[in-house]
Amino acid sequence: MYSPREKVFWFAITSRIAILLLQLVSNASIPDHDADAFKRPLNFAEKASQWDQIVHFLFSGLTRWDGEYFLHIAREGYTYENTIAFYPVYPLIIRTVAVTLKLIIPEFFLNRESTLMIAAMLINFVCFVKAAVTLYDLTEYVFSNTVTAYKAAILYCVNPASIFFSAVYSESMFAYLTFYTMLASIKCAPTIYIPLALSIGVRSNGIINLGFPVYFGLKDSASKRINNYQQNYGILSILWHILKLITLKNFFVILIAIIVSLFQFALIQVYNYMKFCIATFNKSPLPEYVLRYATENDLVLAGSIHSAWCNDSLPLAYPYVQKTYWNIGFFKYYQFKQIPNFILALPILYIMLRCIKEFACEYKNELCLLGLFENNETASKSKIKKYPLNMFSFVAHGLFLTLFCLFFMHIQVSTRFLASASPLIYWHCALIMSHKYSDQLHLYESEQNVHSKWKVFFLSQEQYTLQDKLVLFYFIGYTIVGCFMFPNFLPWT
Repeated sequence: MYSPREKVFWFAITSRIAILLLQLVSNASIPDHDADAFKRPLNFAEKASQWDQIVHFLFSGLTRWDGEYFLHIAREGYTYENTIAFYPVYPLIIRTVAVTLKLIIPEFFLNRESTLMIAAMLINFVCFVKAAVTLYDLTEYVFSNTVTAYKAAILYCVNPASIFFSAVYSESMFAYLTFYTMLASIKCAPTIYIPLALSIGVRSNGIINLGFPVYFGLKDSASKRINNYQQNYGILSILWHILKLITLKNFFVILIAIIVSLFQFALIQVYNYMKFCIATFNKSPLPEYVLRYATENDLVLAGSIHSAWCNDSLPLAYPYVQKTYWNIGFFKYYQFKQIPNFILALPILYIMLRCIKEFACEYKNELCLLGLFENNETASKSKIKKYPLNMFSFVAHGLFLTLFCLFFMHIQVSTRFLASASPLIYWHCALIMSHKYSDQLHLYESEQNVHSKWKVFFLSQEQYTLQDKLVLFYFIGYTIVGCFMFPNFLPWT
């Protein structure tokens, strides 16, 4: 018999194997679409063994779209200006693991390109499994409910953006670091700055995670020092009172988290400026095939010319690159031709907004207090609530991300963006899945399933409500369709 946490661990592994097989069938049976997208320049002088061909056959379907950028950066570094849009920690770890593999595997066995692909697959596999288990721990800590934690983590394993969590994308690593940062923040762990700094180095929106250690540091001080709040106090008065009483431990945890986060962000900006705006910084000559690809595709090479952003009073490369190369900006994606992409993103946006609305309706009187205190007068009169008050910071975080998706991003990216950054979609869907077991010994799973590593609750339900069917259709449907679209260079989320 497996515990719920063990079931999550094994199902996370099972789901990744299923994704690998599905994309492999799709990639082998359907011809690739000739997409107008970046395709990394390859060194055709590099010899390819029979084992290299096997690696390419197994994993090439997982290197499409942004995966091309990550593999190029891992191999050649930031050679072109458009590569700045991809933050450095993920490709750097791919490169580090690949170098380690090269020390073990002989050169004639696997070439450099193959080792990079294997390294990326290993990293994503480990990060995905750890993210699933961490989400289970986080949910159990927030909800104090094993069933909700189990269902949320299982749904994560078949989330609508599943293909991106196995492809050469940073989604799995970012999800793991984000969930870990959230859990460590609730526990006020002194080493919170480590996963926080890494998450900032993986994705630009990692900087928002800084709010979690700050919020829970204040909340911890509030719960220890202030038992009851005065109804006539304003939120600024209460926050000032908390700041005066904040413990020394929490103060240093928050301070270090802020310093490390801002330093990490600043370091990336400084590197970008030196790399692309100072010609003397780039001393190593680039390979001929990298230079040729830049000429053929009219790409800006590092240090070759001064880009427009280099002359700004605050030279930040990331917003310039996003605007110039991907046309990202406020309301820029609101065009009639993008209606299909809005429809594609609609389910996850609806789930996020519905979860946020339900939480806000349950805690109308606590919102003005930022969730730091529960209104004791209304709490005693109210019915049992669906969501815990501990969710306040996660709801605020999810609301910000959802609004950002709606107004600034390519809307179809919302699915993978939110699925890897917020637990709200998994919490809300886990709560509305209606199936319950009569066997009191196995509340989280049926007796038959607890002895299986891969069979989970939604595979053996006797009855499905309409909500159950909609959730499963969305999660599993998007997973299967994504495995056939993405590996063939067809547009997906």
